[in-house]
Amino acid sequence: MKKVEIESFIKSFLLFFISLSSVMFFLTYQTYKSKLRSLEDSLYAQMKIASLSPKDTLFAKKIVPKTGDTLLNTFYTDKDKLLIFFASNDSNKTLIRISYPIKSLNHDEQLTFDLSRARFLKSLMIIFILSILFSLYALYPYKRYLKLTDEFIKDILHDFNTPISTIRLNISILKSKIQNKNLQRVEHGIDTILNLQNNLKEYLEDDIKKSEKFNIKEIIEQRVSYIQGIYPYIRFSIQVKEKIIYCYKDGFIRIIDNLLSNACKYNKKDGSVTIILNDDRILEIKDTGNGIKKPKKIFNRFYKETSRGLGIGLHIVKKLAKKIEIPMEVHSTLGKGTSFKLNLSKLILN
Repeated sequence: MKKVEIESFIKSFLLFFISLSSVMFFLTYQTYKSKLRSLEDSLYAQMKIASLSPKDTLFAKKIVPKTGDTLLNTFYTDKDKLLIFFASNDSNKTLIRISYPIKSLNHDEQLTFDLSRARFLKSLMIIFILSILFSLYALYPYKRYLKLTDEFIKDILHDFNTPISTIRLNISILKSKIQNKNLQRVEHGIDTILNLQNNLKEYLEDDIKKSEKFNIKEIIEQRVSYIQGIYPYIRFSIQVKEKIIYCYKDGFIRIIDNLLSNACKYNKKDGSVTIILNDDRILEIKDTGNGIKKPKKIFNRFYKETSRGLGIGLHIVKKLAKKIEIPMEVHSTLGKGTSFKLNLSKLILN
């Protein structure tokens, strides 16, 4: 399941499970209280019968003097006994006292509680299974819709390849014959479309491809050269040494491209972007841009603070960084710029 599907499943499950469990708990509690009252009524009836019987092995029977403050047919507690006083037919001066051990009463109540708890736990297990089945059933149309949407996007991206390749080929032919800045702008526009296409492909992909070794300095210089052609007014500073890194190469390039693209896209006029790999193997990409209002939300899918873009670039960065196992931090100050730090200590080999 995708993350959004898991989230939907959990929410549906919790809603169904908690609702039914709450109702079942209330019904079980009311049934338990009703059984306690029935136990009390049954005990009273048995003690009443015991007062009329000459012998009884379950209850202790005794004739006691009548006092003015003694209530008849009412339960009393005396140390370890439960008492009831009944009127004596033989004399107006005496009462019949029937006693029952508190220990036995507690045992009866515990049996009632254990029975109610066992039934509640069985019901809870049934509700748990039903909640899972209900959640899966409720998720099915949503999952099917997502699958159709993913397939639709993949088909569109595939159909884009032919016209984009044709445009790039013709631009290359024209550039060999004509030197014109407008052709370069068109070429950069095509590169931007390809970058967006790669983002969408990465967004749809769940699996990480095979890892490989590559030189991080060469990759950084290549990506800066590419992005610099789109943003010629941005100054770049590269402070990266020769290091061999081992990971999913295309995913790493996608992370760098998206971070560089954002650093340029939201930068100030004549701003700068600095890429540093320090001795602690922390790769930092910092800019002099406008800063981020809510840094904690920027990795959320479709979140964006301006009307530009689709809001999936940094979501893809976070997704890939997690899969490649690159811890990442972001620090931003409004009006001063933003810094992304990637911890490459697990990936750098030398």
